[in-house]
Amino acid sequence: MLLNEMKKTFEKLLARSNYKNSFLKNKILPKSLYNWPLCKVNVNEFYKKNSKIKIDNDTWKRPKKAYDQLLPLNYNTNETFDFSLVTPKQNKKIWNWLQGWILKNPICVIHNQKPGQCHPFHMDLIYSYIKQAPTYHGIKIKKFGNQSKILKFLQKKIKRVFIFLEDWHPGQVVMIGTKVISNWSKGDVLYFDWYHVPHGTANFSRNNRMLLQVTGETTPEFEKLIKS
Repeated sequence: MLLNEMKKTFEKLLARSNYKNSFLKNKILPKSLYNWPLCKVNVNEFYKKNSKIKIDNDTWKRPKKAYDQLLPLNYNTNETFDFSLVTPKQNKKIWNWLQGWILKNPICVIHNQKPGQCHPFHMDLIYSYIKQAPTYHGIKIKKFGNQSKILKFLQKKIKRVFIFLEDWHPGQVVMIGTKVISNWSKGDVLYFDWYHVPHGTANFSRNNRMLLQVTGETTPEFEKLIKS
């Protein structure tokens, strides 16, 4: 069974998901946990097909628990995908575009999954946002005293979307719970309850798979978008 294969770290993280039992029994993912496609956005202003977006893995350090979920599988943790944290210096066009997104205090990571790379089923951690986000109610997150309080707040308020930068190619797969996402078009936006739903990705095509991961504090406008 999957739980026996993944062992301790993934097992502990999966326990927080209200979808745990359904996932382990291969039940269909409820539509309430995802929205696909959520919407389509214009990415032409900062990205052209086959453009050379700079990828710098050193800009983004994943927490230890993220790696620990893959170790029981003997999987090379450096082969999940290449990534970069978007900064004004790293990519000014994407950074400027990001400020107009309808999430508050957004951070963005560029994902480039090359042919042969995959990210086995895992549960995401919120620490990456805490590490990079600027403030929480005007207070520097890193200096916020009550960590348990801020974690509870962020678990409810922080949302994440995935924006595809190129059209889908056969062999490129995103899987959330038991739902397979494919056949996307450039600019399509995927939303799901990333903190509570196990997910993974694979690229066994002959083309790179480029996307943006945007994370931020929800807003009334964003909640309206999800419900629509």
